[in-house]
Amino acid sequence: MEHIIALHQVYGELIFRGLKSVEIRKARAFSEGDTVFLYIARGNPHTLRETMRRLGLSEEHTLTQRGTIAGGFEVGEVIEADVETLWELTKERSGLAFVHGEERGKKWLLEYIRDTGYAFTIERPFLFREPVTRDYMKEKYGVRVEGIIHLSSRTRKTWVRNLIGELMGREAIYL
Repeated sequence: MEHIIALHQVYGELIFRGLKSVEIRKARAFSEGDTVFLYIARGNPHTLRETMRRLGLSEEHTLTQRGTIAGGFEVGEVIEADVETLWELTKERSGLAFVHGEERGKKWLLEYIRDTGYAFTIERPFLFREPVTRDYMKEKYGVRVEGIIHLSSRTRKTWVRNLIGELMGREAIYL
């Protein structure tokens, strides 16, 4: 199955730089072998700047552009665990500790997950040679994409199935 999810730009940058190898969600949104396309959402610009600075880079060096479907990954192992176990298994691989520090990262996870959550390992990340912009989606599919989205090929909406079909055929660079 294929999915399109929104992800803050800072986490997209970490995925495409090989520094984030798990995605955490409250629900079992994906299965092993699924393809996940990433719509790059804005997030906190200060957090992005600080993270890029820690990487020794500036914002001009970002691999992604806000408001685009920039690339994606294949889902590997799916881990279901209580929040404490999830933190221990993923704190170094989720980007939370890197972006927010251990204390704030763990606090964020506790507020987001509460009891039980899921970690999806990121396999074969890829960037599109030409990202799909918000303007392009509006022009071609007649939709305005803003904020957080989660679309899947399971939908009955023709435009979503057509968009996913187009994404599957786009030229990608595997990282």
